[in-house]
Parts: sequence; structure tokens; C-alpha cells
Amino acid sequence: MQATREAGWSLGAPVVILGGIYGGIFTPTEAAGIAVVYAVLVSRFVFRELTWLELWRITSNSMFLCAQVLIIVAGAGLYSWMVTTSGLAHKLLVFIQGFDLARWELLLVFNLLLLVVGSFLEPPAAILILTPLFLPVMQAAGVDPIHFGMIMTVNLAIGMFTPPFGLNLFAANALFKVPLPTLYRGVLPFLGLYSVALMLITYIPEISLFPVRLLR
Repeated sequence: MQATREAGWSLGAPVVILGGIYGGIFTPTEAAGIAVVYAVLVSRFVFRELTWLELWRITSNSMFLCAQVLIIVAGAGLYSWMVTTSGLAHKLLVFIQGFDLARWELLLVFNLLLLVVGSFLEPPAAILILTPLFLPVMQAAGVDPIHFGMIMTVNLAIGMFTPPFGLNLFAANALFKVPLPTLYRGVLPFLGLYSVALMLITYIPEISLFPVRLLR
């Protein structure tokens, strides 16, 4: 109880973020900015752990990180344009259709590919690069675009902690000094659970589509 009271201000961050998003007060993108402001105010004026000099250093580091991400996004945007204008998506569609795969086989191959890609690339870059390439293929196979988006999102989320190169594994290793072999063993049960959830989402489209149809 004492630890909970001491962490009360920190625990307020997810309350503000999720409460604002699901309450319809602001978008997820706006929630990120509001969370930053909340964290700065709490760290500076409540916990008094953050100096103005450290805030400037954090802001500078964040600026460079955002620039790196935007360079990736710019490159991915150019790649998407080239894929669209070159007709590569159509050629890929014809190539895959040549294998005469059933829809469940195509979805299985797509899942395996995304799991591999997700362990190397950050989700924004993977989405920008792969969506224009595979969306026409999936639509031709009768996969709803919303269902496609759900499959891609869950796959890339799993890829973030899939050994050996999942980005979150290296982040946990750097932040908490937990050896990578220990992390690999620790995530295995969660990989199993997520894999079951992924298969359900992949092969039962209504899980993704029913809420949308209900709203419509």
C-alpha cells in the first residue's frame, strides 16, 4: 500500500492516456503529447527529480530520435510510391496466384513473413513498406482490409519481443540489465499465448469485423 501511494502520480499516466483515448477526449497521437507534458510536470514539480538542464538534454535526445524515425518514414514513403507506380504489387499478386494457395495457406505464409519482419523492423516502417505490397494480394484472396490490418498489427506487436532480435528484448536488456538468454526464456510463454491469439484473429475474421459491423 505504501509503494502504491508513492507510485500514485506515476500510475496516473496510463489513467490519463487510456481514459482520454477511450473517453473520446483526444486521439492516441494527442495522448502521446499529453503524456509527455504530464510526465514532465510530475517529474519536475512532484518528485523533483528532473532539472531544467536534464529536461533540455531529454528534449534534444528525443529530437534526434524523432528525426531518425522520420528519415525511415520518408524512405518507406518513397518505397511505397515506387511499389505502386512500378506495378510490383500486381506482379507479386500474379506470382502468388501461380502457387494456387488456399486462403488459409496464404494467411499462414503472410503471418510467418510478418513475424520475421517484425523482429527486425519497427512497426511504422514495416507497415509503410509492406502494406502497399500485400494489401492487393489479400483483397484478391477475399480478406477484408480491416481484418488485414488487425493481422498485421498483432504480428508486428509479437515481432517486437520475438527472439533473437525483437527490439523490446534489447530495450529490456539495456534498461533493466537482464541477460538476453534470461529474457528469451521469459518471453516464451507469452509468445505461446500471443500465437494462439494470432491464429484466432487470423482464422476467425468476425473477431475483428463484428465490432465494426455492429457500429455501422
